Formats: sequence, structure tokens, C-alpha cells
Amino acid sequence: MLDATAHRFDGGHRIRLQVSGGAFPRFARNLGTGEHPGTSTEMKPTTHTVFHNRAWPSNIVLPSR
Repeated sequence: MLDATAHRFDGGHRIRLQVSGGAFPRFARNLGTGEHPGTSTEMKPTTHTVFHNRAWPSNIVLPSR
């Protein structure tokens, strides 16, 4: 879940969306193992999938003025 934010994008500006598996140290590490992040020492690579089709629609809503 994202925290509330407020940004103003003027005409012609571009934004970029970054999908990440963690935000250490703000949030606990994502070790990719399902084990407790405070005691586990093993890490595994993970894959994140953002679906965008009729069955799995996704979007970002940027309201205009």
C-alpha cells in the first residue's frame, strides 16, 4: 500500500513507476523465502508481475484539475 502523496505534474512532464519488492529500512526486507525477516538468513530472487489485460486490468489514476 502506498502512503498518501501530493505532487503536481505540469503539462509535458513525465512520470515513472517503479515496482519493487521492498523498501528497506522503512519496511522489513523481502527475503523471497516466506521466512521471518528478523531471523532468516537465506535470500532468494523474486519475480513481480504487473498484469495488464482484460482479465487483470491495472491502472494509475492521475486526476486532472
